[in-house]
Amino acid sequence: MTPVVPNNLRQINATLVLNVIRQHGPLSRAQIAKISGITKATVSEIITDLLREKIIFEGGVSEQPGQGRKGILINFDPHARLGIGVDLGGTKITLSLFNLDARILYEKREATFKTANRDEFLDQLTNSIASFIVSTGEALSKIGVIGLATPGIVDINNGIVLEGSPNLPQWSDLPLAHELKKRLNIPVVLENDIRAALVGEMWCGKCRNSASAALIGIGTGLGSALLMDGKIIRGANNAAGEIGYMIFNRDQLYKNWRDKGCFESYCSGSGISEKVKELTGNALPLEKIMINARNGDPLFCALLDEMADYLAMGIINLVAMANLQTVILTGGVTHAADYFLPRVQEILDRQLFNNTHVTVELSELREKAPLYGIAILALSALYPAIQFMPEKQIN
Repeated sequence: MTPVVPNNLRQINATLVLNVIRQHGPLSRAQIAKISGITKATVSEIITDLLREKIIFEGGVSEQPGQGRKGILINFDPHARLGIGVDLGGTKITLSLFNLDARILYEKREATFKTANRDEFLDQLTNSIASFIVSTGEALSKIGVIGLATPGIVDINNGIVLEGSPNLPQWSDLPLAHELKKRLNIPVVLENDIRAALVGEMWCGKCRNSASAALIGIGTGLGSALLMDGKIIRGANNAAGEIGYMIFNRDQLYKNWRDKGCFESYCSGSGISEKVKELTGNALPLEKIMINARNGDPLFCALLDEMADYLAMGIINLVAMANLQTVILTGGVTHAADYFLPRVQEILDRQLFNNTHVTVELSELREKAPLYGIAILALSALYPAIQFMPEKQIN
């Protein structure tokens, strides 16, 4: 009598077989059984199911050592299903097409829509995604998931933006995943943009070999995402990493920082621009502020030096709390890193103990990090059996 395999064990075996094929294929059934340690009969049953799902295919033959006969090769098909990634920013939107290997196949950037309300914004975003899919030449039926990285505090389990960005219209208490799925009839996975970027850095960036790390985004606003002991930290209400609200001295306790947090006021593009306007009466773009600092203008040098000091204090606090291995910076302000980063590193070297020493580095992925991250998160929801980073917990 053939024993009945419990469903959970069957799922574990199926996951193992799929990932052996994906990581080591193409392989024959016998080779899969040898690598996985699962019986050939069970491997054959699993492969039959996976062939039905069209996530693998048969193609090619291999010699079976010592048996004098050929085995049909089993191949993983990374193009069996595709996904759309969206990085939603205050000034630009980036769309991508990715496959089951989280490889980005196409990208498109456009300016963030200027609309009066969020319904108009969502209608434009829907049209933009639909047009992008058409432009890729791929059939709509192949698109299995949309991953969207957005500013703000995000409830990933319910696909809701709890508290959003002031640069997007009415971007709070927004069931964004539901609204987009309703319009496009494609499942939607939502994540905070900086947290998605950290997952991207973990997948193919500078956090690949880190178990504890922080990614700090310094752009229009200021935010961070935390990896501790191999686990992405979200917090009780998904607001872990909102470092823009850090305060650093007693006087700052008595100012209302609700519109823009204390740390963000000192260490963000918008915060620096507001200080310039307060001091000079002129509103200057961040690029001009950076140029003036590089040219030695005392006012602009002082503002970037102040930003560097606050950034160093924030990093020291994060390191003291989480004993980080890695700190990565990303965002528009980091284009001036050649000016402020040496000062930040000098402060860290002076203040941190030897066993908490951290070198701050710039992201090499930059704008691509959230696209890779949201692809991994979306694929993990669509095909939980595919293991991208089994040693880390991203959900």
